[in-house]
Amino acid sequence: MDDWKRLGGVPPTALVDARLALHHAAQIAATAGVTFLAPTDDDSHPNLGWDERHGALVGRALPGAGVRVGLRVADPELRLVAADGRRVDGFPLAGRTLEDGYAWLDAATARAGVPRTAGGIERASYDLPEHPVATGAAFAVEEPDAYEELARWFADGDAALRRWVARTPGATEARVWPHHFDLGTLLVVAEGPDGALEASVGVGLSPGDDFYAEPYVYVSPWPYPDPARLPPLDAGGSWRTEDFTSAILTGTELVAGPPETQAARFEAFVDAAVEASRRALGG
Repeated sequence: MDDWKRLGGVPPTALVDARLALHHAAQIAATAGVTFLAPTDDDSHPNLGWDERHGALVGRALPGAGVRVGLRVADPELRLVAADGRRVDGFPLAGRTLEDGYAWLDAATARAGVPRTAGGIERASYDLPEHPVATGAAFAVEEPDAYEELARWFADGDAALRRWVARTPGATEARVWPHHFDLGTLLVVAEGPDGALEASVGVGLSPGDDFYAEPYVYVSPWPYPDPARLPPLDAGGSWRTEDFTSAILTGTELVAGPPETQAARFEAFVDAAVEASRRALGG
């Protein structure tokens, strides 16, 4: 991919603190969807998408002028994006608190003409990993290289997943879900007569979580197959069957090879793991 940004300038395992701070900051952008958009059955109204122009995770268009609220990753800033894609307002997070960010969200959306709700700002309320910003500490951004590296992970993951979705009928748009903070798409493998989901494959990029202290690419068949039925993975990675079942390619594995092959290895892993997942599901 011509738009692939080289990964590994900062070791994947050195991104934990920046990732945790961004996870909490992303809840402010998600709160715009919770507050101003009608709830959806799949809870997708507060989710975010990668906007390469802004280097930001940006939510859906809000009522009124159609502005969107986002979080720029490389140098963390809450951002208000106009319907035509322009940055119309911003709030750098360094030295500020979550409470400051929520106050900015309320004021900025009001200035942009987003209709007010009777109850005011309704915060996204997910169970998140611990970090000092959650208890009132200011965003420190003491390791700017880590934030820039995470921006590259999101940009590359989005570009690769867009390409995979474009050539895969039935795959959903790749979005960032604020509770898990992963960028993922879902491929429906089987549906029941009533349209209920019976089998699927989730494909995505996580910047890291409680299971892996580094970014990783995942391909997850559902319902979880019997581990004995999981085929070998032909393009790297390994199966995880503890806590959940997924093919995993860790960031450390991805950056270990030649930099010029990172994009190809990302895509090869996804293709091979999806095919293995389909076989394990019998589809």
